[in-house]
Amino acid sequence: MMKKLFPVLFAAFFLFQPSDAQIFQYGVKAGIGFSSLRFDDINGINDGTQVYNLVTGSAVMGYHLGVQTRVKVAMAYLQPELYFITGGGTVEQVITSGVTAALDVKFSRLDVPLLVGVKLGPARLNLGPVGSFVLSESNELEKLVPDYRVFSKAMTWGFQAGIGVDLLKKISLDARYEGSLSRLGENLTIGGSEFPLDARPRQWLISLGIWF
Repeated sequence: MMKKLFPVLFAAFFLFQPSDAQIFQYGVKAGIGFSSLRFDDINGINDGTQVYNLVTGSAVMGYHLGVQTRVKVAMAYLQPELYFITGGGTVEQVITSGVTAALDVKFSRLDVPLLVGVKLGPARLNLGPVGSFVLSESNELEKLVPDYRVFSKAMTWGFQAGIGVDLLKKISLDARYEGSLSRLGENLTIGGSEFPLDARPRQWLISLGIWF
């Protein structure tokens, strides 16, 4: 799937660059994000020594940086992007005795959004799919299940939607919500019992872009 996405992105960079910079733009972007894991709470896990629940924990802050392009058509535009992003979330282990432990889950990945937007003066509305490829993962769920992986190494799909504003024709600010459409995570097997865990990340992204 990555082999299909990158040619599209490179074509946007190099093949569709007309002389009129008002039609085609390219630049860089960077920003911060606040991500969390979304899954149904798992209750009554018994590992032979204690009984506990796993519930969704708090959000974590990450960052992203990469490149952006934009092809304008009247009031609409197509905006392919490519950036490196970090994020994750926490899973709360709640033991029946009342003790709670936070298990951190972190990832780094490549995101390739392909957004379609409408421009209303300096403001913009945009929506589109995003392909994601996980580069690395660290998670403390391995304390419960050795070698357990939350995220797939294959390409997964999600969506982005948000608003933005262009300032001075060279600077853009964006706020977007990103959700996942692909199932993530293998089932947990603890104490001979199997529990479903579909820990899809969701996040808010705030970006500053510079157009050349």
